[in-house]
Amino acid sequence: MTTRTILGTCFLIIGLSTAGSAQNYHTSFHSMQKLNTLLDSLETPHLQLNVYQPDKNVMKFRIAFSNPNGRRATISIRKKDDVYLFESIAGQEYVSLYDFQQLEDGDYQVVVTGGKERVSTHITIRTETQVNRQAVLH
Repeated sequence: MTTRTILGTCFLIIGLSTAGSAQNYHTSFHSMQKLNTLLDSLETPHLQLNVYQPDKNVMKFRIAFSNPNGRRATISIRKKDDVYLFESIAGQEYVSLYDFQQLEDGDYQVVVTGGKERVSTHITIRTETQVNRQAVLH
């Protein structure tokens, strides 16, 4: 009986010590995995979107995006549930000029999606009218 008790006590001590070290190791590994994922995402080039209106008096917008990974990407222009443009693009660079003159007033969203990444920007179109009243004395 004494041998069983001694062996049981040894197994219990070894089990507790390995469980404790396994737990510490796992926690450390989990933190290193998060750190490596963070570092990888910082080093990986990401989609970049640039929307520019060259002339503020003309409703034309230059839409450009950089797709460093070269994966297939999509670009869309939407207003709520309405899709005004949907185009699939292959390549690392894209530039085009879009005329928004015929679009109604409202909030539009330019969305570029490539793989798991998605970038977007908003364009608000608002018509402003001015009334100029003049009096002419004859």
